[in-house]
Amino acid sequence: MKLWRSAISGLVVSSLAMLAGCGADSAVTEHDEIRLEASCSTTSARAGRLDDTFGVNGMARVSFGADDDGGYFGLDVAGDRILAAGWGAGGLGGVRFRLARFMDSGRLDPTFGEQGRARAGFAASTADDARAVAVGRQRDGGIVAIGYRDKFHGESANIALVHFMPDGSVGGASFGTEGKSLIDLGGDEFVLDGLVLPDDKILVVGRRGAVLFIARATANGALDTTFASPHGYLTLTRGSSVEAQSVALDASGRILVAGTADMGGKHNMVVLRATADGVFDPSFGRDGVVVVGDDGIDERAVSVAPAPDGAIAVAGDTGPSDSPEFVVRRFLANGSPDPAFGTRGRSAWLRGASAMKAEDMVVLPGGGILVVGNTTEGVGPTLVRYTCDGKVDSAFGVHGIQRVYLGETGILHTVGLYPGDRILLGGADVGMSPGTGTYGVVVRMWM
Repeated sequence: MKLWRSAISGLVVSSLAMLAGCGADSAVTEHDEIRLEASCSTTSARAGRLDDTFGVNGMARVSFGADDDGGYFGLDVAGDRILAAGWGAGGLGGVRFRLARFMDSGRLDPTFGEQGRARAGFAASTADDARAVAVGRQRDGGIVAIGYRDKFHGESANIALVHFMPDGSVGGASFGTEGKSLIDLGGDEFVLDGLVLPDDKILVVGRRGAVLFIARATANGALDTTFASPHGYLTLTRGSSVEAQSVALDASGRILVAGTADMGGKHNMVVLRATADGVFDPSFGRDGVVVVGDDGIDERAVSVAPAPDGAIAVAGDTGPSDSPEFVVRRFLANGSPDPAFGTRGRSAWLRGASAMKAEDMVVLPGGGILVVGNTTEGVGPTLVRYTCDGKVDSAFGVHGIQRVYLGETGILHTVGLYPGDRILLGGADVGMSPGTGTYGVVVRMWM
């Protein structure tokens, strides 16, 4: 998860109290919020309801025209503006970065791009395949969309960065070539997450072949060879293959990464911590790395985030690929399982829940955890909230589970905090063209 998952946690959410742990005394705020003993986070009486002041009944939908696939995979908030980034796949095969900027009302911002929308590719060809997975802002107001460009003609798959001006145009005199940058680390690089750092540099993670990589670009989009000097990138090998799915920063500026390794035909979670200059942190796990999983059961990580108390939360799913269920692990600062969370630091079981594939997670200001994903049985996008001690929070939705409708073929990709006791959800309603077509979707919900 993205600048969204690191910087947004620093927002002062006025009506969410920072609780030290479970068992907080009950209190009522001016927003009729109740601190439940087990939830360790302030719970709004409206939690799980769509914010009907946003878009149409809480949802903003943006047509992708003739595109047959795509959606929003990254979100960022700046003041009263919301950025959504992702990609759209045209019927002839071309895939392009897609951005939209919304006002607080959920309407597209007419001062951005073409009536609130912008897109970018790297070649005027239907074979060009460029996919944005994250977005962040630099201090001068410039916007960086982060992703990858798949193999094109004789070129390898590369890290892809596009710099948008505050008005939505692609450019920037010093950023790449006319605002676009492709970075080749010597193989096929597939970026699965990224974020813009406080100093405007850009951090990306993903896989290169069978190897996990973390790379850093300068503020102008070039490979930063001062990171993991002299290479500009850090790699990790585990099992037959390993990839990074999520990146965040902790309160000390250290890099947290979560992903999945294939360990002899079984998938395990991988969590690592590195210093800001690209060195594995020996004070975390074993030489900076933790590999965990239950015997005989696949376990995959999709998101990592620091908790308010310095712990580290990792979410994903577990079980067979056709019938997974959400799983959350919580680690102490040294990488050991948090004994106060779930069963030996792990929480997975959901009574009567459908098979659910996790997509993202956010740690709520009080320490609770919200995991989002999609069911594999056609029920649709699903949210599950956990307490700080690893229990499914029965005060949320129905027994802790909330379904969300994003459209007939709706799919959820990402989640993040929004000021005023709310969250944002990003995803898509994917339809073929001709027909209903594909829509990028952003939802605002009370939390």
